[in-house]
Amino acid sequence: MENWLPIPDFEGIYEVSDLGRIRSVKSGKIKQATILKTDPRPFVLLWKHNKPKMIRVHTAVLSAFVGRKPTGMEGCHNDGNCQNNVLGNLRWDTPKANHADKIRHGTTNRGERCGTAKLTSAQVAAIRADSRLQRIIAEEYGVRQSAISRIKSGTRWTYD
Repeated sequence: MENWLPIPDFEGIYEVSDLGRIRSVKSGKIKQATILKTDPRPFVLLWKHNKPKMIRVHTAVLSAFVGRKPTGMEGCHNDGNCQNNVLGNLRWDTPKANHADKIRHGTTNRGERCGTAKLTSAQVAAIRADSRLQRIIAEEYGVRQSAISRIKSGTRWTYD
């Protein structure tokens, strides 16, 4: 059975369920969460005193059912799916633990997944095996010599 609790700071106006749904207390209507192309974490606009406030659904669920966000903590999704905002899938945890989750789930944007990456994992492996001068390798791949140096020393692309 779905359980509902008031959203902190919006008591008497909005409630959130342990299944990650948000509704208006007055009308009982479920608010449709918005998902942006640039950020897949669902959010809703909640209104209080004619002022809107953007609230992430996972934050509303955790705040109502677990308690307000402790200082230095983040809302974490146990299964790596940021759109699964069921209470059993959420927890408050440190940014370090959240990043470790992202690595474990393969949802971190490092390496080739980074929008600014100029090299692929295969190219990085080839660079590491290449014994030519770094400036020559850099010219071949269209990057700076310092990038090649960091790859070879292990300060960049450390996870490959």
